[in-house]
Amino acid sequence: MTEPYVILHGGFHKTATSHIQSVLSRNAGYLERQGVRYVHHRETRKELTVPCQLKVYEDQGLNYRTKYTDTALLEKTGAFFDSVWEPKGKIKRVIFSDENLAGHCGHCVKRGLLYLWREQLIGKISEQFPWPVREVHLGIRNYADFFASAYVEYLRSVTSANFVDESIMRKRVMEHMPNWSKVLSTVTRFFPEAQIYVWRYEDFQEISQDILANLCGDTVDIGKFKQPKNKNKRPTASGRAIEELIAAIYRDGAETALAQRVALQEKYPRGSEYGGYDPWTASERTHLLRMYDRDVAEIRGTSDVKLIEVEHA
Repeated sequence: MTEPYVILHGGFHKTATSHIQSVLSRNAGYLERQGVRYVHHRETRKELTVPCQLKVYEDQGLNYRTKYTDTALLEKTGAFFDSVWEPKGKIKRVIFSDENLAGHCGHCVKRGLLYLWREQLIGKISEQFPWPVREVHLGIRNYADFFASAYVEYLRSVTSANFVDESIMRKRVMEHMPNWSKVLSTVTRFFPEAQIYVWRYEDFQEISQDILANLCGDTVDIGKFKQPKNKNKRPTASGRAIEELIAAIYRDGAETALAQRVALQEKYPRGSEYGGYDPWTASERTHLLRMYDRDVAEIRGTSDVKLIEVEHA
């Protein structure tokens, strides 16, 4: 065999990506013995995704300290790919995973779009692969909950100079009318030899075993998988924590308030006492859910995409 069978798990954000990565990482040794290599998502991010992002940002006129020429980028990513597979080795199937394939949550929040730089980022990452990508696996989520969760994630790392109020995010989402079908068409265009597999986050609990089996291939018995320990699982901020943080931003200023975000999250953790964050009005949520149902129906009818769904009797 002169090349590996390459699988790319590209997220998207807030669709149980971290859980999938934890399961694959926990069982990396078992997978190796079955001829499947899982490249840890942190390694993929460091050696592939982030360098590609820096090159794209530079091309867009953004001034980051680290810069790459096209040649230097190919050298870096080429060394990475050389390190994860040898033609004479026993590994036949290689899985790469990173939810930042199309960009970051901040890109979605600031413009109300599903990944502002997705064309440039997915395109640049696709150029680096020395072998054809045979499968791309992606989770999607209803727009109301996706953008709410993206906003919570955005607040974890935003600086005071870049803060966007939730009202601005809501306005821009409703203006731009997000569409997963358009995102998937971008993936299809840049990975033309790949079968695209998609699932709804809302179905994940019922079909998680099917998703993992599909990712790992026929040689792997996922019934033998060990479950991740989740010792370092990061708590989720509650709606109350986000409300308190936003109020503090307008009361005390963004810089002072954002310094309290961890304390507020610990004071108001999401759980039985404090529910999740939901910035939408009832009519906005209804509209976004209707759009999502429409777009899932469109994806279901797309020949280039295989939608993994719950089987109903």
